[in-house]
Amino acid sequence: MSHQSLLQAARVRVSQLAGLDQAALRTALTELDDLLRQAEQRGEGASADELRHQLHTTLDQSATFTSTMVHELRKPMTSIRGYSDMLAKKMVGDLTPMQQQFIDTIRTNIIRMEWLVSDISDMNKLAVGRLKLECKPYSLEQIFGEAKKDVDPYVTEYGHTLLIDAAPGLPPLNIDGKQVTKIVIHLLRNAIFYTPKGGHIALTATAENGGVRISVRDTGIGMKPEEVARLGEPFYRADHELVFNQKGYGLGIPVTMGLLGLMGSRLDIQTAPNAGSTFSFALHGE
Repeated sequence: MSHQSLLQAARVRVSQLAGLDQAALRTALTELDDLLRQAEQRGEGASADELRHQLHTTLDQSATFTSTMVHELRKPMTSIRGYSDMLAKKMVGDLTPMQQQFIDTIRTNIIRMEWLVSDISDMNKLAVGRLKLECKPYSLEQIFGEAKKDVDPYVTEYGHTLLIDAAPGLPPLNIDGKQVTKIVIHLLRNAIFYTPKGGHIALTATAENGGVRISVRDTGIGMKPEEVARLGEPFYRADHELVFNQKGYGLGIPVTMGLLGLMGSRLDIQTAPNAGSTFSFALHGE
């Protein structure tokens, strides 16, 4: 490919970025980086630098728009959540059974909106390289405790049994505990929601190659190979009645995969239709 063709192809890709979804954006950015690197190697450094600047401007505009949108959505959602919590706890008086049902519905939906907004924010940061890890010593006990607190109401609602087990003598970890907790919660929620009521969920941690492997196992509906292959696609949801009946947005696994990629890890999946699933990932020790 000629110098002119390389730069023209890069310009076209930059002009198309604004209309791409997250998955296509990541692919386009990889292609752009390769095109610009080739142009630089062929002596077109100045033109390549100009295109890089244009690229960064486009990404900054996209990131700023999404960040602003997320911030503005969170303000009313926080207010709605706060007032609905007060009503649910009868801080302003007793409620009739019908009023209690209405409040429970409001709270459930606002919590799901909070998940969606958080996932959109993370997807945006991952796509433009703005999500940075803040690593420090963090205990698995704390991560598992925070995750259990988050999912306990859903375990009860679905009538599941949740087993949490961390092997003794696990090595210390220097990790971003907040992000690892988010990953564990995403995996537990998926296990809970896509397992028929009365199922069994297990969250375990075992030593592996000087690090730790964290696994979430369920007795749920499982997946076909073609469904597993599409799990990283934003908004993808499998073609199953239990999935259709469960409100969701198909962002939890893509966010999880993106975060694990930042950590130098990956999501390993063992599953089969009607045979449950095990999602696991490895974290390195200090």
